[in-house]
Amino acid sequence: MDVPSGFAPFEPQGPFLEHIGPIQVRDGEDGPVFGLRAEERHTNHRGTIQGGLLSTFADFALGRAIEAGAEDGKDRATVSLTVDFLRPAKPGDWIESHTRVERVGGTLSFADVSLTVDDREIVRARAVWVVAG
Repeated sequence: MDVPSGFAPFEPQGPFLEHIGPIQVRDGEDGPVFGLRAEERHTNHRGTIQGGLLSTFADFALGRAIEAGAEDGKDRATVSLTVDFLRPAKPGDWIESHTRVERVGGTLSFADVSLTVDDREIVRARAVWVVAG
């Protein structure tokens, strides 16, 4: 698989993400940047990348960004995820996440993510996460 320079496998993917990955990661100016090479197996009946895959990738990136910003070791879970699909992605595209954590609180956390292909935004998502347990 062709992976851009600077990216390395993100090891703690978990069993579900192993089905869609492998997910790659590099350090970015504002935190981790995750990458995923879109494949034929990720397509819908129109031949573009399935929205469920893009939503999963966005949710994953948001969670890791909030986790990195929290620095308290507490488990968190998604309460709300809003996803806007702006442009289609196709097999072969390299999809990157760019997150912005707005606030990490004692109970709730808020963050945004932009998924891009060649610096072109294809998905914009916003999430609220809660401290679990």
